Amino acid sequence: MTSRRFGFAVLTCMLALAGCAPKGDRDASTAPAKQYQMHGEIKGLDKDQHVATIKHDDIPGFMSAMTMGYPVKDAGEFSKLTVGEAINATVFVKGDEMWVGNIRKTK
Repeated sequence: MTSRRFGFAVLTCMLALAGCAPKGDRDASTAPAKQYQMHGEIKGLDKDQHVATIKHDDIPGFMSAMTMGYPVKDAGEFSKLTVGEAINATVFVKGDEMWVGNIRKTK
């Protein structure tokens, strides 16, 4: 087989394999993050990892009420959090990644 025909065969195989990837995997990086509204209370703060432990109510369409750690990507938002305060926030989910943002203190 000539090198040109061999290169064409390799390219054809690569394109065929790329077409076999599950659609969700190909779209995960370009799809916008899903958003869910959360109400809860800050129970702990890990300043090194920027993780807030939040005891939250049910998050409709996503998960039941529980206490767990959520990464906070925005350093400015994280720095304003205080243990014991009630918050409303948005949980963002994109592929295997999850984080909290749009954090607002409640009364």
